Amino acid sequence: MDAGTVKLLEFLSPRKSVFRIPVYQRRYEWTEEQVDQFFYDIERLALNQQLQGHFMGTVVFVKSSFPGMGSDYIIIDGQQRITTAFLLLKALFDSIEDEHTCIDIQDSYFENQNVEDAYKYKLISVEEDRRDFINLLVHRQSDRPSKIQMNYKRLLYLIQHSQASSEEIYEALQKIRIVYIELEQGRKEENPQVIFESLNSTGLSLTESDLIRNYLLMNEQPEKQEHLYKNYWLHIEERLTNAKISDFIRDYLTMKTGQIPNKNKVYQSFKAYMAEVGISSADILNDLLVFSNYYRQLLNAEHKNKRAQNYLSIIIDLKSTVTYPYLLRLFHEYEQGNIQEEQFLNVLKLINSYLIRRAIVSYPTSSLNKVFSALGKEAEKVKEQKSELEAVAAYLYTRTGKAVFPRDEIVKESVLNSDMYNRNTRLVKLILTQIERESHKEVIEFDEVTVEHIMPRTLTPSWRVELGDRAIDDHKLYVHVLGNLTLTSYNSELSNKTFEEKSAYYEKSNIQLTRACAQYSQWNKESILKRGQQLYESIIAIWPCESEPYDDKKNKVIEADTYYSVFESLKVTGKKPKSLWVEEQEYSVSTWREVLEKYLAWLADFDLEQYQALPKQKAFQKLLSYDETVHRQPIEWYGIYVETNLSAQSIYNFVSSLAEFYDMEDSVYLQLNT
Repeated sequence: MDAGTVKLLEFLSPRKSVFRIPVYQRRYEWTEEQVDQFFYDIERLALNQQLQGHFMGTVVFVKSSFPGMGSDYIIIDGQQRITTAFLLLKALFDSIEDEHTCIDIQDSYFENQNVEDAYKYKLISVEEDRRDFINLLVHRQSDRPSKIQMNYKRLLYLIQHSQASSEEIYEALQKIRIVYIELEQGRKEENPQVIFESLNSTGLSLTESDLIRNYLLMNEQPEKQEHLYKNYWLHIEERLTNAKISDFIRDYLTMKTGQIPNKNKVYQSFKAYMAEVGISSADILNDLLVFSNYYRQLLNAEHKNKRAQNYLSIIIDLKSTVTYPYLLRLFHEYEQGNIQEEQFLNVLKLINSYLIRRAIVSYPTSSLNKVFSALGKEAEKVKEQKSELEAVAAYLYTRTGKAVFPRDEIVKESVLNSDMYNRNTRLVKLILTQIERESHKEVIEFDEVTVEHIMPRTLTPSWRVELGDRAIDDHKLYVHVLGNLTLTSYNSELSNKTFEEKSAYYEKSNIQLTRACAQYSQWNKESILKRGQQLYESIIAIWPCESEPYDDKKNKVIEADTYYSVFESLKVTGKKPKSLWVEEQEYSVSTWREVLEKYLAWLADFDLEQYQALPKQKAFQKLLSYDETVHRQPIEWYGIYVETNLSAQSIYNFVSSLAEFYDMEDSVYLQLNT
């Protein structure tokens, strides 16, 4: 290794020298702000003769030779400022009137004489930048928009509007110094990758994918670098764009290892994986190329099978990117012929059911990372005994706690009674659109329809008459439930019209789901619940939960003297509670109302301020409030009103939701009488 300081133009001026940006480097990307700062540092020298110089940063390179005894400087770090220096020289060349100075710039910094054509131009950038720069040198403009062209024009503008003359700026540029680090090719202790990682560059920070690309290509010979870049990495970039490559490799590593890398440590995890499995750059690039095609299909919901496209579009609409590590495996197994198309589609359908049902009952998505990071490994373990579909079903159906697969009863409760519109309008639209597609051949476009409240959000006098004596209460409770929502392309026209007026529109609708609403003679609580029941039946038909073979015995037959976590999917209808256990405290209870009261009392004692803020949470607003008139049978409990007119199953689900909100997965248990 050799290190020192040198004037920038002395570094760039040797005869028969080229400055090569290797293919593993990113393209030229400096912003206008960074170009301006580069120029102003030089302009300051031009305007203040007392300043002797300025350090412009570090350049790290490996020096070799090319035919004809020229010097080939392979730039490891500093390509952004080196490229900008050449652009400034070109802008000065086009601004300075003195012919001798222009000839000096041309001969010293742009072209080499008496060399092969490949080494004619002194700056050899990555392929697309190289073409733009040569066009700039030859024609003074690029044949397409580029950072090379934009920043050249910016520098030309700065020169023309500077208080310093072009000649003064050129003289100031000659005072600029850099720190150089020259590495000796082939020496292990001077590994360019290690040096590269340790540098604290003042340029644009590298992304995780930049670091991975450099790691895969940097230590290869130039010819192999070119081959790997053009035949593998470039195709990956074309499929995913650079912005998505880091996410792709993170999901790829999760699929391979079952562990989720930190987003800011994907590069470190990638290096560790390569070292652990002992794979070469060529082999892993080949594998990444294969899986990048699957990832592109996931991102764009692309597939030759229309059903698969629809399943993937639902995953995108739900923003369930956590599924991607497992889906990469699924796609690969399918493409390799290890699973047949029907099984492939059924696995996608099962995953859709899991995600949709959890969204309907508003289970948090935070636990899904672990579910899908482990799913592939779990399926791999049993592939000799079970099909992929059987393995996925066994795994998802047996999740408990925060990762549970919601059964029909809790889905029904949410469909009939929860404020799904305010909680997740996009989910409502997705569900209704899918129900329509299942029942009607004329497919509607998701983006062309809106969600319509049949009973309007504003309770008008005519709607008070329509709803009857309990109009205010029924409106509060049911205006945003799924049974009161439909799809329309003329939402603004309907607004607060009466149901009779709306029915006239509904009859003409090309949306069957909406057209069916016109069959009702009136619209009230009973109509909403009836329609909600119909929608629920469609939901469980489209997104089934055939979990019986996978439910363990204790979920089918509740045993005496056994404590069950409230996170378990128990059916408690017809059962009486015996005791409640919260954080090692046991409470005797004989009714489900007592269960609720005891648990709320414990929460209030644990943190009264947080307890009294619970009605602000959307998930609890139907059951907890500051206004007793909202509820049918409220009791005041430590400063808030609690709905008590609930079924055993509803109270059990409510306690489960509270325990989940307080992150008490292993702290709340119930003992039931048989």
